[in-house]
Amino acid sequence: MIPYLEQLNQWEEKFATASDVLFKIQSAKKAIVSLKLQQLPKNNLPLLSFSEKEIFSNFALMPLDDDLAMFRQEIIQTFGIWHIPNQRWLVDLHHFINGRSVLEIMAGNALISAGLRQLQDEVTSTDNFDWRGQDILTPKPWTHVEQEDALESVKRRSFDVLILSWAPDTQNIDWQILNTLRNQGFTGDFIVIGEQNGVTNSPEFWQNAILSQPEILNQNHQPFDTIKDAVWLVK
Repeated sequence: MIPYLEQLNQWEEKFATASDVLFKIQSAKKAIVSLKLQQLPKNNLPLLSFSEKEIFSNFALMPLDDDLAMFRQEIIQTFGIWHIPNQRWLVDLHHFINGRSVLEIMAGNALISAGLRQLQDEVTSTDNFDWRGQDILTPKPWTHVEQEDALESVKRRSFDVLILSWAPDTQNIDWQILNTLRNQGFTGDFIVIGEQNGVTNSPEFWQNAILSQPEILNQNHQPFDTIKDAVWLVK
């Protein structure tokens, strides 16, 4: 099987004169190269897929469309990354935090925490790492992550901003966390990154969460595939 990056190199040669197509290919390539270096892509990825109209006008795009559709699975299996922040979005998040203390729970390989710490934010990052052995065998955090259950972190730690990205849809820990925050009278900001009623978070969470979608946290965070994740403030 041809390595994914090599596949993209071959597509880059084939569509060297098609600027719109080339932009998608090169954006995917740059993101993978950045992640290999434990660096975030500078910009939000473009939509990597092609429309039916584009494919019908050029059937050579069909196999490329299939390969670009595998981009997310590639980064999950290679890097243990489900959600890809970018540098512009991270600066927006940094400005939104505005010097407040941050707790990132279920942080995974902690790309968000790593980026915020580089911007001098005060961040505590926790994860119980019960996802190891699923799509990737060994967690490789980009920064220090304390091994701790998410609900325990929320109950015992002090924070002004809580961040939860791409929580699984197979358990309702997110709903338990939201309930705990409500019971504690939390007055800070609970930031959730996920696809509403989609592949992330539990049905109980989406049914009961009071949601808003602030422009500052979404202007540089746009979907790049069929998963329409967004950045939510949750009450």
